[in-house]
Amino acid sequence: MTATNAPPHDAHPKRRLRLPTPTELRFVEERRVGHLATASESGAPAVVPVCYALVEHGGEPAIVSALDEKPKNMPDAELGRVRHILARPEVALVVDDYTEDWRRLAWVRLRGRAGLVSSGEEGHAEAVSALRAKYPQYAGMAIEARPLIRITHLAAASWRGDGATSFEAEGEPVRPGDLASLVSGRRSVRAFTDRPVPRNFVEQAIAAAGWAPSPHGRQPWRFAVVEAANRRAALAEAMAATWREQLTLDGQGEEIVRIRLEKSRQRLHQAPILIVPCLYLADLDVYPDSDRQAAETTMAIQSLGAAIQNLLLTLYAAGLDAGWMCAPLFCPDVVREALGLAPALTPHALLPVGYAAKDPVRRGRRPLEDLIVSWE
Repeated sequence: MTATNAPPHDAHPKRRLRLPTPTELRFVEERRVGHLATASESGAPAVVPVCYALVEHGGEPAIVSALDEKPKNMPDAELGRVRHILARPEVALVVDDYTEDWRRLAWVRLRGRAGLVSSGEEGHAEAVSALRAKYPQYAGMAIEARPLIRITHLAAASWRGDGATSFEAEGEPVRPGDLASLVSGRRSVRAFTDRPVPRNFVEQAIAAAGWAPSPHGRQPWRFAVVEAANRRAALAEAMAATWREQLTLDGQGEEIVRIRLEKSRQRLHQAPILIVPCLYLADLDVYPDSDRQAAETTMAIQSLGAAIQNLLLTLYAAGLDAGWMCAPLFCPDVVREALGLAPALTPHALLPVGYAAKDPVRRGRRPLEDLIVSWE
């Protein structure tokens, strides 16, 4: 199968498909039957109900479906969906909830590129295990010896009625799509579940950071992603001495220092992903006078904040949460050494990322009239 790294786009000229959110993926994962849409080489459409499982392939979500045994023992190559996929790999899978109360209707449509995976190929055994775990009926079928369909490069669209709760699971809120609601809804989270964070959601957020304004368009920032548990633990231990020193300088008692230090460590151990935004000044303009050079650096730091905000909002829109820890500002050399970063990178923040274990207590915001000091 020939694949492209770009997700497919909706044919509607005003609407672009996007990466599926965690809530959409969970909705798909929990349903039992989907409808697979394919097209023949001439473009004739076909739809067939299928059993499927959600798996990970190449660090991204993928859909797999078995070519199970047929009553007529039809060769796999003669199945309509197989012939269609070989001719035109672009497919769609629709998963839905229907009820007579139309307020509770919901559906998710995934588009992607399909291909056949033969027994023995990479990912085949894992797909068979996932399918058998979801459908006990496959235990009596020799699907491990047959090809299966795998759909990758997923892009999503979804809809839910006003009364539907299908996209809400385990207390996770449905994130609104409008910018104003995302901006006001984003929150700083300190406690996370151990649920893994899909790599593509992190990549999507960092890509969004890349669109932030920056001096001369130089993008003077880079991001280190810390996922492995041993690296998160090593970073926490490396920073512990600095944390302790700073808390002691604040005049905190020994017991309070111990408690606060342990809480900071837990955040780094508990969050599935840590993102370390770093200032990178190597590509900036160089001036002969110190004042303009200092201003250039200030512009870079300002743009780093804009990039981080893009990243945080994108994570929140995908159903994830994050916090913002400023600790690396006080020990950049320690963080750089612990993560093996290049000397040109200056760590400025630490963003724990994951799924919130509980809703944080949010601080109030100043009223608009307090924020505007002059308007003439």
